[in-house]
Amino acid sequence: MLLRRLMRLAWSHKAAAAPAIIVTVFAQIFVLISLSGQGIAIDLLRRRADSAAPEPHWPFGLTPDAAMPFMRQLLLLAGVILVASLFVGLLRFLQRLADEFFVQACVVDLRTTLYHKLQRLDFSFFDAHDTGEIIQRLTADAQSVRAFIQGVMIRLLITIITFAVFLFFMLREHATLTLVCLTVLPIQAYVMGRFAKRVKPAFIKQGKLIDRYVHYFQESIAGVRVIRTFARESERADGARERIAAARDHRIHIDRIRATHVPVILSSSVFSMGVLLAFGGYLVILGPAQGGIALGTLWVFRGLLERLGAQTEAIAMVAASAPESLAGAERVYRLLDYPEMIADVAREQQAHDLRGGIEFRNVSFGYDPEQPVLHDITFRAEPGETIAIVGPTGAGKSTLLSLIPRFYDPDRGSVLIDDIEAREFPLHTLRAGVGMVFQEPFLFSNTIRNNIAFGVPEADLDRLANAVEAACASDVIAERTDGYDTIIGERGVSLSGGQRQRLTIARALVKQPRILILDDATGAVDPITESRIQKALDDALGNATTFIVAHRLSTLRRADRIIVLDEGRIVDIGTHETLMNRPGHYRAAALIQLALDQDDPQDQDEDSAPAASTPFEGTDRS
Repeated sequence: MLLRRLMRLAWSHKAAAAPAIIVTVFAQIFVLISLSGQGIAIDLLRRRADSAAPEPHWPFGLTPDAAMPFMRQLLLLAGVILVASLFVGLLRFLQRLADEFFVQACVVDLRTTLYHKLQRLDFSFFDAHDTGEIIQRLTADAQSVRAFIQGVMIRLLITIITFAVFLFFMLREHATLTLVCLTVLPIQAYVMGRFAKRVKPAFIKQGKLIDRYVHYFQESIAGVRVIRTFARESERADGARERIAAARDHRIHIDRIRATHVPVILSSSVFSMGVLLAFGGYLVILGPAQGGIALGTLWVFRGLLERLGAQTEAIAMVAASAPESLAGAERVYRLLDYPEMIADVAREQQAHDLRGGIEFRNVSFGYDPEQPVLHDITFRAEPGETIAIVGPTGAGKSTLLSLIPRFYDPDRGSVLIDDIEAREFPLHTLRAGVGMVFQEPFLFSNTIRNNIAFGVPEADLDRLANAVEAACASDVIAERTDGYDTIIGERGVSLSGGQRQRLTIARALVKQPRILILDDATGAVDPITESRIQKALDDALGNATTFIVAHRLSTLRRADRIIVLDEGRIVDIGTHETLMNRPGHYRAAALIQLALDQDDPQDQDEDSAPAASTPFEGTDRS
């Protein structure tokens, strides 16, 4: 199955492969011409030295005129050999270029397909797989496919063409000698097959060991500040050494398997040459008149067997590396076969048609279906409403919001948008109408302009400036010499956490979404800035439906309704005033926050709470 898929990949680029095949055929023909010329020259010289020796055997009836002088015949043969050798060198150069062009076409196609596949996979895939492992699929394992196509398929194709051309010539010259010299082929095929069968599982394990230390390196680089802060450099270095050593030891095990098989294959070619010298020498003594061969023919056979032996040795080395390449290819196609749980639809519906009405009907969901995170969630948000969601850590707030843009689909129940099942919207249409600011702000290593305009690349400067103003991020740009053209570095490393959050809010606002989701989007800014952002959002969003995960009373008071979650269930819904007038989680958390405000006053606007006062995030049920 895997080989068929690799063949289909190669066949899809047959136009790129055709030049390589044609050049290979002509290269082998010119090899034959060069060797045949050498054989004739040997017979010609032998006849000159011994008049009793057989006449030179000119192939394909190309015998020169008997009156042609000896030296002219010899110079003619020398010229043919020289020109043929030059053509062989040129054609082999062109063959390598054609091979590389073909392989690059296949690999670029494969990596592009892999990237598109990753863009279609739902978030559960990324929850279950490490970043380092995914990068391995796109880089090292895609390179394994390249190695198989170039090192196995192309090499095998060249060997088949070479063997076919040479076999035709050898059988035409002397069938019995040809068959005797090729008796070692079944032995070589058996040993190569046995080797491939034994070593494939070992290479699969090797791939897992490499994934293990690549993930460790990736995690160590991402967490370098934490490692140094806690002075754990030595322990992490020991962990890296242990993982690298495990991969090294297993590689040595693979090389031991290789060492017991490859020499058998290579020694078989030497055996073929010994058979040729023994049986071929006997045929030379017999002479062409007695059913034997000329000395020049033996020379040609020697050259052809030498080249076939080189091809066999190359195939042996390919057989040694093919299982490793196939193991990488298997991991690539396993990713390509990964099920796409979030199914898209073909029906078109423009993003501006969204009004923003959201309804959850008896929704239950779990990242593991056996362990639900949300239980029987039911509520409705009218277009233009602002809905705040509060609850203790792990209550399911972010999970609930992730169902709106279909990062996940419910296990049971339905999410409706404008009274239409969310699954009926094309993903692009749905997500184009949703602006989302995540709890952990992410920025690309690019300019501030390109980061803010990421969702709307064609947005003009006025539109960007309005979004920046609404997100209270104007100072972030004003402080930088290059303004919007400032490169902010990987993950926005040159910015503070609050600056990153404000820019990600601006990025969401540039879309002018009908549905805005703020997942604790102002947690890293001070209360005064948060209040300014909230007031600016009220002006900028108009009648957009807004969902806010928040913990400060200043934000919650602005919401039209507040949904209180606990252990994945809605335990209360109402306005701030309503919820404060009845016992429950919300009132208990709010009273704690008010008490903290009195104990730790600080400068703030009239309705802001202190940054430290966020008991909604951690308060138990009451």
